[in-house]
Amino acid sequence: MQKVIAAAALVALMCLGASGGALAAAKSGKANKAEPPPDPRVWTIAKADDAYALRFALPRATDPVFAATCQPSAQLLQIAVEVPNDKKIRSGDGVPLSLSNGKRRLELAASAFLASNDGLLVVEAAVTLDARVLDLFRDGDTLTVKMPGSSQTFPLAGARARLGDFERACLNRR
Repeated sequence: MQKVIAAAALVALMCLGASGGALAAAKSGKANKAEPPPDPRVWTIAKADDAYALRFALPRATDPVFAATCQPSAQLLQIAVEVPNDKKIRSGDGVPLSLSNGKRRLELAASAFLASNDGLLVVEAAVTLDARVLDLFRDGDTLTVKMPGSSQTFPLAGARARLGDFERACLNRR
């Protein structure tokens, strides 16, 4: 009789453990949902002639998904963003472009043209080179870029690390 009671107790513990384990697995399943992989794109600074570009792209990629390029001698800052060619924006179109980071916002008139790869479009705008425009990269975690039919976000942690060098190159060479 003691063996039967011990066996019943063991079965009960095993069942409780199994159901407790299933409950724990169900709870941890919510927490362990596949987190998105880290973004492999990085912020870099590139120099070409009298221009410096703060670029967000895959390492060694020739075409960035986002770039802010300054031309100190012309006192010009160009913003370029790659967007899908989804027929909402066509090459040659004028495009309202909005960049924001927290409470900071910059509204620009941009133009779209075909990119050199994958049938993408590049939306590009230019503004007078000013330190206040570069403040978009300084605070906050994310740069949000909006235009008709498209909204993209870019993490700014890596950009802030390069912003000081970019500002020195752009603003101190006038």
